[in-house]
Amino acid sequence: MFQPFIFVTVLFSLWLMPLFSHATSSAFFQLNHSGKQGVLNYTDPLLSQSGKTVRYQLKYTYWLPGRSNGKAIIYNHGLQSHRGWFYGSAEYLRILGYTVYAFDRVGAGQSSAGVSLVQLPVPADVAEPTTTRPVLIRQPGHVDRWPVWTDSLDQMVQLVRQRHPRLELNLWANSFAAHILTGYINSYPDRGIRRLVFTTPGLFSKLPLPFTIADLINAPAGQYFPSTIPEHNGDKGAGLFTADPFYHWAISTDGYSQRRFSREFYLAVGGLTQFNLLRTTISTDPLAQLPRFYLYVSADPMMDTGRLRSYLQIAPQNTVAKAYQGGLEQRHLLAFTADMQQSILDIDDFLHDRPVQAADNLQQAMPKVQPLMVLPEHWL
Repeated sequence: MFQPFIFVTVLFSLWLMPLFSHATSSAFFQLNHSGKQGVLNYTDPLLSQSGKTVRYQLKYTYWLPGRSNGKAIIYNHGLQSHRGWFYGSAEYLRILGYTVYAFDRVGAGQSSAGVSLVQLPVPADVAEPTTTRPVLIRQPGHVDRWPVWTDSLDQMVQLVRQRHPRLELNLWANSFAAHILTGYINSYPDRGIRRLVFTTPGLFSKLPLPFTIADLINAPAGQYFPSTIPEHNGDKGAGLFTADPFYHWAISTDGYSQRRFSREFYLAVGGLTQFNLLRTTISTDPLAQLPRFYLYVSADPMMDTGRLRSYLQIAPQNTVAKAYQGGLEQRHLLAFTADMQQSILDIDDFLHDRPVQAADNLQQAMPKVQPLMVLPEHWL
C-alpha cells in the first residue's frame, strides 16, 4: 500500500537532485539531445615558463551526424554566453549532415578559469628580500592576454583535425567571438580552414562602457568591472538577445551567464581589436583570402551595423553578407529569434558554395566611417 507513495517520493527526489547538486546551473545544457561531452586539456606555454605549470580544461560538446556531408564546424560562443546557447542550432546542423563541435572559452562556461601571473606586494610583516612576489590569479571572466583565446581555439582545431582528418573544417563565431576568430585566422593562416561564418559579429559595439577608461587602466590587477551588456529588471541582458519567452527566462536564470569581467579581460579585448583592424591595411591579410559569411541584424540593439558594413567593404572579395530582421522585435541573437531556421539554411548554402538568397551587394569602397579608428568605447 505504500509503494505508490514511495515511487512518487523517489521521482520527486530525482527531480530535485539537479537543482541542488550543483551551485551553478543552466537550462541550456538540458537542451542537448544527441551531443556528447568532452574535455580538452592543454598547457599555457607562456605562463608555464614562469616556474609554475598552468593547465586549462576546455569543456566541449560534439555532435556526429547519421550521414556525414563531409564537413565539420567548430563553434565559438559570445561574450556572456557559453556553448549551451548553441545546442539548438547544433541539432539542426547535425540533421543536415555536419559534424559539430562547440566549446567554452577559457574563463567561461564550464571551462577552466582564466589565469594570470601578477606581482603583488609582500605584506609588511613578512620578511622577504623583495617587496613583491609572483602570484597566480585564477578567476572566471578573466584572461591573461588575448592569445589565450586564439591558442585555445587552435587546440580545438587540432583536436578535430586529428579525429576527423577527411572532413572539411569550417569555423563559426557568434557575436564577441568574431574578434577571436578574426585574430585566429590572422595568427594561424596555415591551418587549412575552408570557410568562416560570423553570426551577428560583435566587431563594432554601440553599447556604452559602464566604466571610464581611466578607471580601467588605473585599476589594480584582477579588479572586476560590469559587463558592457546592460540588464533590465535583473534579466542579465536577456531583453537585448531575444523576445522569445523561454529563451528570455533561460538567459535571465543562467548561472553561467557572465556579467563581470576583469581589468585584464577588457584590456585583452582592446588589444585584440586593434591587432585585427590594423591587419586590414595589409594586402596579404589572411582573412581576406578565405570565403566568409557575415549574418547581421539590421537594427541590432547592440551592434553598429553601419560600421560593420564599412568594414566589409574594405575587402568585399570572398565576402557574403546578409541582413536579418532579428524577429519582429529586432533582437541580437539570431538563434533565439524567428530567423533561426532560415539563418541555418543560409549557412548551409554558404558552406556548400551555393548562392545565399537575398545576400547584400557589397562593393569595394573607402568606408565613410573609418573602422580603424575604434575607440575603447566601442569594445565589447
